Amino acid sequence: MFRAIKGQDKTIDILSRAVREDKVAQSYLFYGPDGVGKFTTALYFGMAINCVASLEKRPCGVCASCKKFLSFTHPDFIYIFPTPNLEMSLEGEIKSEKYLQEYKAFIAQKAEHPWKQFFFSSNTEIRIGTIRMLQHRINLSPNEGNRKIYIIENADQMNVKTANAFLKTLEEPPNDTVIILTTTRPNALLPTILSRCQKLAFGALPRNIIEEELTAKRSLSVIEAKTYARIANGSLEKALQLSDSGSTIARKEALRFLTMILEKDDFAAIDFATHYKSSKTQSQLIDIIAYLIVWVSDLSNLQNLPDDIVNLDCTDMLESFYQRNPQVNDYGLKLLSFLEKMIKKIEGHVNPQLIVTEIYFRFCAVFVHHKEN
Repeated sequence: MFRAIKGQDKTIDILSRAVREDKVAQSYLFYGPDGVGKFTTALYFGMAINCVASLEKRPCGVCASCKKFLSFTHPDFIYIFPTPNLEMSLEGEIKSEKYLQEYKAFIAQKAEHPWKQFFFSSNTEIRIGTIRMLQHRINLSPNEGNRKIYIIENADQMNVKTANAFLKTLEEPPNDTVIILTTTRPNALLPTILSRCQKLAFGALPRNIIEEELTAKRSLSVIEAKTYARIANGSLEKALQLSDSGSTIARKEALRFLTMILEKDDFAAIDFATHYKSSKTQSQLIDIIAYLIVWVSDLSNLQNLPDDIVNLDCTDMLESFYQRNPQVNDYGLKLLSFLEKMIKKIEGHVNPQLIVTEIYFRFCAVFVHHKEN
């Protein structure tokens, strides 16, 4: 099953060898971008350590132990992640009725569709109560497996008090315990935590791997797979989310926006911006801007790298933009950088209506006023 994890061959080889040679460390830190396989690798690694199949077949995915890991029901597997205040007891009982159902829904979704986004109804972090539960459980003997496996996802979301409490556990974990932390921000962790973990880096996935996964698992068209892979920026999770959400809607909106620019239709652009003034449309607006990034990249590739063009069904429109301003080498990188900054502004809760307006006039300056001059 390790080979089902794409694009992380070096890390998988290290972990597979550790299992085969029985040289598993007691604490690991998996770090790298979102959606590139950190959690899945941690889960499969825990499965492999406790799998009953022959060494070369671990994790097999079909033995009783592996099945329990995959369903998050193995008694020696504890999964910790940012949550609202669950009021968790030392035994792991969730006392908060308010969040119990949300917690169960999250776990069920994580087991069945791990790439899907889940939003709790309150602010989340890794809380001191959860770490105290870990400290209580860690000294117990394994119930069924060879070792107890603790996965702490998004470990950077511990506050200082929680991180200091966890550090005491990490200093002297029992020999029958393996702790795996995952994070996109290793520098946000305490240096003393970093120093006690074997660190394994996960890289962004090559675009061709994401395209292959999408066409194989989602039966997407070449254009859709290329588009999602480009927008996902190395994250298979993001690409799967895009294919789930039917973000062709965002693509159509981006093309409609681009038509407004070609036609210099200020009134239509104002209406467009008004539609995206709500925070509820933030996610879709980010996808639209991501499509604009792909569009500018296509313009850069139009003359010299036509095989890399994503919007193969819109070459006439691409040509129209190119004819308006063929100096792509002058404006291309600047425009890409500008769009990336606009996404960061949205994520920073800047008024999205103002951002749409700013993008419109920036594009007009490049492709409309340039032509007029």
